[in-house]
Amino acid sequence: MIKFTEVARIAERLGFHDFGVSRVKPLESTELNDWLSKGYAADMGYMSRNQEIRLNPERLVPNAKSVLSVLLSYNTGDKPVNLIPPKIARYACREDYHVFFKQKLWQFLVDLRKEFGPINGRAFVDSAPVLEREWASMAGLGWVGKNSMLINRKLGSYFFIGELVVDVEVEPSDRVEKNRCGSCTKCIDACPNGAIVEPGVIDSRKCISYITIEKKGLLSNEDIDMLYGWCFGCDICQEVCPWNKKAQKVEDEQGQSSFVGLSASDILEMDEEGFNSKFRKSPLLRAGHAKVSDTIAKIIRRKEE
Repeated sequence: MIKFTEVARIAERLGFHDFGVSRVKPLESTELNDWLSKGYAADMGYMSRNQEIRLNPERLVPNAKSVLSVLLSYNTGDKPVNLIPPKIARYACREDYHVFFKQKLWQFLVDLRKEFGPINGRAFVDSAPVLEREWASMAGLGWVGKNSMLINRKLGSYFFIGELVVDVEVEPSDRVEKNRCGSCTKCIDACPNGAIVEPGVIDSRKCISYITIEKKGLLSNEDIDMLYGWCFGCDICQEVCPWNKKAQKVEDEQGQSSFVGLSASDILEMDEEGFNSKFRKSPLLRAGHAKVSDTIAKIIRRKEE
């Protein structure tokens, strides 16, 4: 078995802000099935597919033994870069984390192989049916808060979660993090649409992030009225969280924002080719030119009425 401290040293050297290990085992499906049965996944059909894979990493990595979970904070201490009137979630104001974070994880695997010999593994950054928050929580990296975000005592919740699933045994973390939300309900109270229907449970149909990113097609006026000025993502339930108020700040690794010098009218004047070129490394590509520009236009028009 590889010692935890030896792997943690490599993770720290690569710039991850926290690291933990859990043993591979099948996860329970009760909470996920309950969430799906109530329609809270809205039209995210992919959430109900590949359940066996989602609950058992051995279906993704044969003979998997350990899940290495890492956190990478994007809390630079700067205010969100929202130079256009409609608001954009903090994480989306920089390079798409799927790209640069996954590169870091693959380098992690390369360095592990250099140190410990042949290791089979795969890196996951919100890119496969992996229950990332559950594995990170089991590794002692935090607890799932009432806003359903993983909360870390040191980092708050402004971070990305990534996993390496490997076929070697790594000593598990000796950390167990209890839920520290206590009686606080600030996130529940702050959500303007009441999307947090009970502690840790989100009704996606009411969630601004879902509506602006995942919901299929262009948005109706009824949808626009539920956005409260957000055109891509939402940070409301994180902004009010006391753990984010005192969270450790980190240096910016993602480079300059794609929005520097941009106004709403600049984006509205872009054709699809121009939009795709400008935001080629941005999370905004997930929603696409048609939806983003249409949402911005409707938010502005609604504000002027």
